[in-house]
Amino acid sequence: MPARYRGRTAAQEISHRTGPKIIRKVDPEYTREALDAKVQGAVVLSFVIAVDGILSEIKVVRGLGSGLDEKAVECLQQWRFTPGMRNGDPVPEKATVEIIFRIAPG
Repeated sequence: MPARYRGRTAAQEISHRTGPKIIRKVDPEYTREALDAKVQGAVVLSFVIAVDGILSEIKVVRGLGSGLDEKAVECLQQWRFTPGMRNGDPVPEKATVEIIFRIAPG
């Protein structure tokens, strides 16, 4: 006797998704105050990558002070991305990044 199946079947949506990619990256600059105080570390920023690859809604999640938070935001404002894609269409996407500040030896 054949097996019986009761229920419904539904088409399953297959989503093809790719994440955004950096196409232009600018390094941060130190402030005189931070250099004099020898401040090093990471500023964590959250932001939204728009469908045109330009960033908006940049916010400091974790800062360092000494003017480095502002320098990290200025730096990130110059970055450009190819947007994330879903099923062939560009989509806005939230992201976070660490901007690292290290004093070069010497």
